[in-house]
Amino acid sequence: MLLIGGCSSHSVTPPVATGAGSGAASVSTGSSARLVPTVSSPLPVAVISKHPCDSALTDAQVKDLLGEISPRFHTDNQAGLLCQWQKQSTGATVAIGWLTGLKDGLNQVYANQKDDAYFQPSEIEGFPALVYDITDRKPDTNCAISIGIADKVAIDVGFTVGTNRSGKQNPCDAAKVIAGMVLDNLKAAAR
Repeated sequence: MLLIGGCSSHSVTPPVATGAGSGAASVSTGSSARLVPTVSSPLPVAVISKHPCDSALTDAQVKDLLGEISPRFHTDNQAGLLCQWQKQSTGATVAIGWLTGLKDGLNQVYANQKDDAYFQPSEIEGFPALVYDITDRKPDTNCAISIGIADKVAIDVGFTVGTNRSGKQNPCDAAKVIAGMVLDNLKAAAR
């Protein structure tokens, strides 16, 4: 069983600034000030036209991440279309969302999450990102990453460590690996 190993071929730039981040991005009115870099090579919005339960990860990827093909649950809310896979025996959870309810994409996530306990601007696969956790200054159980795939379009990736890996796995490292997988799938869909 593989529960996200420590190695990845995905390009992740370490956090570049400290601020105050886990959970899905909240929805509030968009910010007029630009808080994030522009997306230099945006993906077409059509890549998120299918629900993330049907397009974010393949069954093989879910099995690699959780050790089994877990049932997927639609957990849509006002932020957008959300999907969650959970390994019942350990509670390990992968959550992915298309943040279609946010009118200002990653910029809006920055504005909404700025007071989180963990707030780390980053870059994943060449896309601007925010690694965050609402309650923990040093995330040890769960972590979320929002990624700007276009200037006004963001996706969210979250990971919760299972009880069998508690204290042994960094949830933000795992979320970055998952984010890389999702971005690779979206880039393939854009071709």
